[in-house]
Amino acid sequence: MERWWFHMIAGPDGSEQQVRLILRVGEDPSAFPTLQVRLDGTEVPVDDASVDYEAPEWKALQLYTAGSGAGADQRWEALKDRLRAQAR
Repeated sequence: MERWWFHMIAGPDGSEQQVRLILRVGEDPSAFPTLQVRLDGTEVPVDDASVDYEAPEWKALQLYTAGSGAGADQRWEALKDRLRAQAR
């Protein structure tokens, strides 16, 4: 069973702006495959921005879909597949 974290990162106005996807594999959290995207679908470097809250996947995907539009489900799965490939 896969274990994921979806950390929501707020912008200056307090609304969700980015999501950090983390695939929890192994024992060392610093080695968990991680990526970060804006809600418009643009990938950004993983940074140390503070996490506003941890969202369930359905909520993170809902916000991502609202921001990035058509095809968001497929892009979301592609992002997760990239992290799965890094874990192998």
